[in-house]
Amino acid sequence: MNEIIMKEYYDDMLNEIFGTIKICGYEYSASRALYRVDEIAYRVGMNDYESILREAHEEDGSYADLFGDEEE
Repeated sequence: MNEIIMKEYYDDMLNEIFGTIKICGYEYSASRALYRVDEIAYRVGMNDYESILREAHEEDGSYADLFGDEEE
C-alpha cells in the first residue's frame, strides 16, 4: 500500500465531508485539525478508511493506485 496516497485520500475525504474548522477565529482544514488535536483518532480513522477502500479494491479492482502493487 502507498501510505502517501492513502493519507491524501483520507485527508481529501475528511475535508470534503467536514470542510473547514474554526478555532478561536482561525480556520483549518478538517484533516489538519483532527491530526493536530487527536493524532490517535486521526490514525484510527485512517485505518478504518483504508479497510473500506481495500474491500472495494478486492471487489472491483478500484483504488489500484493504493493496492495494485500488493501480491495476491
